Amino acid sequence: MKKVTLFSSLLVAGAVAFTGVNGTAQADEIEVDGAKTVWAKVVDEQSDLDGDGWSDAGYSFDWMPQKQQDRISELKDRQLDGEMTQAEYNAMIAPIFDEEYALLNEPGDNYGGIQTDEDSLITMAQYAPKTLDYAPLKDEPYNYNFVRDGHEFNFTHDGNAWTWEYDEVENDYTDEELIDLVHNNPEVLDEKPVKDGAYDFKISDDKYVYHFTSDGSQWTWSYENK
Repeated sequence: MKKVTLFSSLLVAGAVAFTGVNGTAQADEIEVDGAKTVWAKVVDEQSDLDGDGWSDAGYSFDWMPQKQQDRISELKDRQLDGEMTQAEYNAMIAPIFDEEYALLNEPGDNYGGIQTDEDSLITMAQYAPKTLDYAPLKDEPYNYNFVRDGHEFNFTHDGNAWTWEYDEVENDYTDEELIDLVHNNPEVLDEKPVKDGAYDFKISDDKYVYHFTSDGSQWTWSYENK
């Protein structure tokens, strides 16, 4: 389970105080429609040449302190020596970029302006938690809530304090039970939603991807070939 909750309040202009819990926001396998980058952006999936979910476009880190440059270089050497894959290397250096961006950026200017589409918010939650802790997504109030791949994401700001978190969603059925219902008892899925409240999640087996959604009053389910 990955969960991060940060509560903050502005005391005076330019000063921020934090209380709350900051868990380890390591990356789960949550799909996004595009390619992830080590600087927590989502870019065109065509830049993911090897299909590992990460952009293969270049990046620079010579603007970082020497200590951070050395950390990245050491990890790159390990990756070239075969100790880790390119995707694992990217996931390990993304927090280094996050540490430095959180120090460099002013509130409201995180990563040059954070995009608030679902894919971008997922990537920020996974790979840039320090930046999300440091400042709200934007100055005006907002409330973003959605579910993706069995995880619920929440980002809120009332104009003064902001919070964000993501956590695994508990389903009333196991994945195996849902797949069995789809193929053997679909009428059960037609009669009632698979869990209470709004949801939107996907599961898969060797052949199909299954999609279940509900807005709290109407629900749908479907499946298609991989």
